[in-house]
Amino acid sequence: MFKKCRESAELLSSVLVEFRTINGESNQTSFNKSETGVNLSEMNIVSIDLSIFHEFSTLESLNLSRNHLEKLDLGPLSQCNQLESLDLSHNALARIDLNPLSTLKNLKKLSLSYNPLAELDFAPIQHCTGLKTLRLTNVGLKEVDLSFLTQCTEMQQLSLAFNNLSQVDLAPLASSRNLQILSINKNQLKSIDLTPLKSCRNLITLNLSDNQLSEIDLTSLQGCLKFYSLILFKNILQEISLEPIGRIETLRGLNLAYNDLRSVDLKPLSQYSQMKEIHLYGNPLEELDKPDAANPGLMLESPEGRSTQ
Repeated sequence: MFKKCRESAELLSSVLVEFRTINGESNQTSFNKSETGVNLSEMNIVSIDLSIFHEFSTLESLNLSRNHLEKLDLGPLSQCNQLESLDLSHNALARIDLNPLSTLKNLKKLSLSYNPLAELDFAPIQHCTGLKTLRLTNVGLKEVDLSFLTQCTEMQQLSLAFNNLSQVDLAPLASSRNLQILSINKNQLKSIDLTPLKSCRNLITLNLSDNQLSEIDLTSLQGCLKFYSLILFKNILQEISLEPIGRIETLRGLNLAYNDLRSVDLKPLSQYSQMKEIHLYGNPLEELDKPDAANPGLMLESPEGRSTQ
């Protein structure tokens, strides 16, 4: 009798999540209603009805990444008031309506990376004022208006990497005082104004590699006192002044490899002896001014060849 009662209780407390796989088969998996995290990653899902998720009263995390979703109605998630993390990355979503997310005041992490979205209305995200991580890596963006982030003052990580952006206005990030990691690498940027980042005093990493930058002014980074890594490899920089970041004691990584630099003055790096890596290989260097301090992290040649220590 006790066993039957326990089994009945388990049935009442469980939720069957049904979906269709890429093979055309119907499948299902069971979760407890009290689950705070539901992971449906790599399940070969091609379609799923999210209506069942209103039964998860304490759902905080939903992972649907690495499936084959081409369409997805997020409407039912508008009732999941405790949802903090939504991962839809690595699917085949060509378009998606983000309006249902506007009610999710607790949403902290959203990943739409590796979907062929190209065009997307980000406006609903402005209501997710607690958002800390937004990943838009490789979604085919040709342009992006970041004004929807003006109210997202808790933003810590933003990735716009591996897109087709020729310009990005960073002005809306001026209010992101908690921003730590900004990745806009692998795009088509010919110029970028870093001025708005002077308010981002907690910035740790800035990745602008693999673009078409011919010049860059680092002045706005001098107030980023936690700054750790600047990545600018594979651009077309002909000169660069390191003076603005020279007194940042936390700076440990500087990657200027594969540019068009003929001379580099490293003397402004007052904490040079603390640097772990300085990559300069792949440049037509004719002149290199180094401080007198030791330079254990200096790399003048490609890692495939001999490194100059």
